Order: sequence, then structure tokens, then C-alpha cells
Amino acid sequence: MSIRIQVNNTTSSPIGEDFFQKVAEKTFAEAGFDFPENKEIFLSLALVAPVEIRRLNKEYRKYDSVTDVLSFAEFESAAAIKKAVDKSVDVGVFLGELILCYTDIKEYARKNKIGLRKELAKVVSHGVLHLLGMQHGKKMFDIQNKVINKK
Repeated sequence: MSIRIQVNNTTSSPIGEDFFQKVAEKTFAEAGFDFPENKEIFLSLALVAPVEIRRLNKEYRKYDSVTDVLSFAEFESAAAIKKAVDKSVDVGVFLGELILCYTDIKEYARKNKIGLRKELAKVVSHGVLHLLGMQHGKKMFDIQNKVINKK
């Protein structure tokens, strides 16, 4: 299995696509997702301004506020993803889209004296886990902590 991420950076973030790729791969590994070698998993990731993520958050979640990440999953569960991968005659399966507010993440990291890359990794891993069908809980938070602490 390989993971392909399409990154659309509409911000001033200097973080390269390889960073997001590595975080996604670590997240898949820590979550125990092992799909067939001949399949690819696709997802898209957009870095947007606060005004854009606020608009999306209001439209899709009914929260009129800025947030660090929004996840738009194509599947509701890991079982549904595995079924789609197994049934797919295509090369791969599209998992969904992550929308990140780089400004919000950067500000949170600064205020909490956390390294920016560490906070970005946490947010990306969190979003990927949602795309994999996980909900907030101990298992999800344990996985994302392993990802950000893995060397």
C-alpha cells in the first residue's frame, strides 16, 4: 500500500509536502491499517486562511468559529474502507480531505510553547485518523501521541 497526498497550500506555510506524507504514513502504521500492496490510498490536504476554515466550519458543522482542522471522510468506518479497497478494481481509493488552518495551528503552538512541526503533526495525524473512521477517544489520542513522539 502506498499513500498519496495532494497538498493545496493557499497560505504562507513553508512546510513541504513530504512532511505531511511522513505524518500520514506514520499514522497509518500506528493505527494498524495494512491494505494490499498493490493499492494506493489517496487523500487531499488544504492549508487555508482563518476566514476560509471559519466559513467551512459554519457551513458543514454549524460552528461559527475558526478551528485547526476539518476532516471530510469518504467512509464512515475502517471496515467500509477495507471493503472499498478490496472491491476496487482501480489502483486506489480516495479517503477524503483534510482542511487545516495553518495560522490557527501556528498561533496555538506559539501560545502553548509547542514546536510548530510537532503541533502540525498532531493535527494532521488527528485528521487522518478521522478519515480512517476513528472517533475521539483514548485509542485515537494514544495513536496520535505515538505518531508525534516517534523519531
